Amino acid sequence: MDFAKVLNQAQFQAVSTIDKPVLVIAGAGSGKTRVIEYKVLYLIEQGINPENILLLTFTRRAAREMLGRACSHNPRCSQIEGGTFHSFANKILRKFAKNVGLANNFIILDQSDSSEAVGKCAIKLGFNDSKKKFPQKETMAGIISKSLNKGISIQKIMQDEYEYFLETWEEIKNLAQIYQKYKRENNYVDYDDLLLYLRLLLQNLDFRNYLNQKYHYLMVDEFQDTNKLQGDITYLLAKDHQKVMIVGDDAQSIYGFRGANHDNILSFPKQFPDCQIIKLEQNYRSTQKILDLGNTALSNMQKKFEKELKSSSHDHGTKPKLLLFKNAQDEAEWICQKIIQLKEEGVDYYKQAVLFRNAYISIAVQAELSKYNIPFQMFGGMKFYETAHVKDLLSYLKILVNFKDELSWSRVLQLLPKIGPKSADKITDLINQTATLAEALEILQASDYKFELRKLIKVLQEINDHDLSVGETMQAMIAYYKNIIKTKFDDWQLRLSDLESLVIVAENYRSLSSLLADFALEPPQQGVAGFEDGKSDDQKPITLSTIHSAKGLEWEVVFLIGMIEGVLPSKFSLKNSEQLEEEHRLFYVAITRAKKYLFLTMHHVGRNAGIFQFNRLSRFVENSSILRKLEQEYIGQENNFNDFDVMQDLPF
Repeated sequence: MDFAKVLNQAQFQAVSTIDKPVLVIAGAGSGKTRVIEYKVLYLIEQGINPENILLLTFTRRAAREMLGRACSHNPRCSQIEGGTFHSFANKILRKFAKNVGLANNFIILDQSDSSEAVGKCAIKLGFNDSKKKFPQKETMAGIISKSLNKGISIQKIMQDEYEYFLETWEEIKNLAQIYQKYKRENNYVDYDDLLLYLRLLLQNLDFRNYLNQKYHYLMVDEFQDTNKLQGDITYLLAKDHQKVMIVGDDAQSIYGFRGANHDNILSFPKQFPDCQIIKLEQNYRSTQKILDLGNTALSNMQKKFEKELKSSSHDHGTKPKLLLFKNAQDEAEWICQKIIQLKEEGVDYYKQAVLFRNAYISIAVQAELSKYNIPFQMFGGMKFYETAHVKDLLSYLKILVNFKDELSWSRVLQLLPKIGPKSADKITDLINQTATLAEALEILQASDYKFELRKLIKVLQEINDHDLSVGETMQAMIAYYKNIIKTKFDDWQLRLSDLESLVIVAENYRSLSSLLADFALEPPQQGVAGFEDGKSDDQKPITLSTIHSAKGLEWEVVFLIGMIEGVLPSKFSLKNSEQLEEEHRLFYVAITRAKKYLFLTMHHVGRNAGIFQFNRLSRFVENSSILRKLEQEYIGQENNFNDFDVMQDLPF
């Protein structure tokens, strides 16, 4: 194969450099997968035994796709070992378990199993009987996991991310030790242990020499997403033979909340001083006008490798647009009308996407899409009526519409202390004997559960006795539910923001029944594989996705909504410079998903803690260098604000 003909100059350089460490900085849409595919082929054509090549990726699917493409050129590529860090660790540990004190028939705990095991250990330590409020078992398991993956103490993890549970850090540190002992006693390993034990083995020189005889060449994909453990494993696997190529984009490192370490890719040249840095800057996805915006966002970042994306398209395209609206309803309505307009111009729904930092900001858009009968699929979380806290809130509203709704009563009753399924059944039996909600509440006041029910009865009576609007009704129920949500969820602050956003939607309805009908949406399609086989392009849905879930994907048209300070960047990142930088990288990732058209939107009037507020434009967009790359328009006002000086005078 003439590799120089099928690859651009930078890609060919990355593929043909095999005798030294190589760091490939792969800009968005620059063909990084192609580099790995052809690197594999190049090594084999140079006479390298495919069994001596190791490819580490973040999903098995990614490894299969890359090697599958390579196999279409040369079937010997099927002999290459490719898989995830965890699957590789499992293979090695099965053979060398005794070297780390395990039996080779160890059982791997998945995340759910790990949480259960942590919960059992917590009960043994008496957490349930303590006066202190501890996180839920899933949260405690997550804290322990982050500590291991990031190489940071439990105390520091809790200071940074779980400050409201900080008083329990010593108990959770002790829990981590008990959990580790429990796993050893039962021959269990969790996902973190697989990496920990592999790193432990690799720290032994004799073991590294053994592996070096097997694996002469190492490639690692998506290196910007590796955590501390995976970074250490990569270094130890390659430090002796130095024949390693890592591929990634520091500007797309957006998974810090999962433990990814942005410094891994930045420090690679220090770990391997002979490293050759190759930048892939030719973009095969977006028009230059979109890339101009992405390049400007990139230039405003602090810790990065310098690069500038250039479009392979001769069509420079149209300027991305910044659209500002009075409220979320106007914003959602405009987006839906634009989606339909583009569809009529030949851009099918499935070629369009609405992206956002957090799913709650998309509530108004979800409701409006349903009204317009525009099919959509949701990635990065469930549709809102399927999340537990929204289901709880809607159950209260359903009772107000139909006071004999047994399912809703059962749900809300079991949110109360001392009321389980049997007690809930007894209470619903009493309710079924009444003729009105007022009568039902009177019977409950005289029941054996009157103490547990007193606050719920009071709020339902107040709503039933007064002619409240739909928005006011929802606000009243949220105020009641607020104390419950604090005890039910560790991330209650985020969930409360979800519910407050619902009030904005509710205010556009005249009746609770119509709101509930609109929220009875079809369940979202699961996964990110695309669409059902056999569907015509006309039937394929538009995508709604968090930016995190959109990474690696692309669309002809992207609507990036919620360009609001406190949304993107998230309000939880504003006091932490590293988290704020990651939010900046999220912005860059969102921009570079668009191929032809990009619309950035925000709404002026929002809600926080139940009161109206003026939203401020995101700092990422308010920057003058960014604004110059955007065409600006204020929808719903007579004036059209097109210059930065006027933008500065707006009250946000």
